[in-house]
Amino acid sequence: MRVVIIDGLNVVPDDVARLRAHAEVRVFDDVPATPAEIVARADGAAAILNSWTRIDADVFAHLPALRMVSLAATGTDLIDLEAAARYGVTVCSVPQYASAAVAELTIGLMLAVARHIPAVDREVRRVGAIEWSAPAGVELCGKTLGVVGTGAIGRRVARVARCLGMELVGYDPLPDDALRDELGLRYATLPEVLAASDVVTMHAPLMAKTQGMLGREELRLIPAGGMLINAARARLVDQDALYDALRDGHLAGAGLDDIDLTRPSGRGLLAMENVVVTPHVGYKTSEAVATLAATCAENVVRFLDGDPQNVVAPPAP
Repeated sequence: MRVVIIDGLNVVPDDVARLRAHAEVRVFDDVPATPAEIVARADGAAAILNSWTRIDADVFAHLPALRMVSLAATGTDLIDLEAAARYGVTVCSVPQYASAAVAELTIGLMLAVARHIPAVDREVRRVGAIEWSAPAGVELCGKTLGVVGTGAIGRRVARVARCLGMELVGYDPLPDDALRDELGLRYATLPEVLAASDVVTMHAPLMAKTQGMLGREELRLIPAGGMLINAARARLVDQDALYDALRDGHLAGAGLDDIDLTRPSGRGLLAMENVVVTPHVGYKTSEAVATLAATCAENVVRFLDGDPQNVVAPPAP
């Protein structure tokens, strides 16, 4: 039985040893550049551990021995799930491993944008003195936070925001009655949430129906001077429209953990003092990464033992 770590999953020696007790294990440290390279690496594998590699129908078609993909992620957008099911491949993920990590980064981005923290830090270093000419920030206390997606991460963000004195509104196709009772979060339609919010934070999964869910029209519903925080996937938001809303001053700032730098708007966002950007590190704490790697490996072991866990896409019957 062969297991392939396809693209540098940060497994520790103990995780690899656990896998090697069940199968031959091959480890690759970098992301394969082409579908042909994916196939070459995974040839003969019964299971793949995958962090960053997109696997579509053409790849599945060339891997007849493959029976399982263990994703080092909660989201499944890297995998063509329909094709996986069609080719008899089970897909497993790691649910909620980074809920605390992403929620904490979200709050950090919110504070950084509201108080201009990166910009004033750079200015102190440039001048080499403490001066009182820094721009005034805004307080989050008393502001309304619109939480788009109230799953595990959105719930944590809402709880911390309530401690900061923020009012809460939320949008989710599946409202959480317990959260509403606990925090007084008011659910509404997406347009209503946007129109009521001083700060909007995105916590929806990326899928066909959520891609671009905040477009030009939706961004203009946020009151003038509002802020957008997106520690989820960049493609939830129309990046060009976001750039325009910030450039013309409709939005006061944004905190983004993921942007598309292949687009001119991505470079434009990097040049803006009122935009704080981090390199998709919401998940990346030592605690979350350790949980991710261990669970991803355990998913493979459980599958090989005939007791699969964390299945997001079973094979077609």
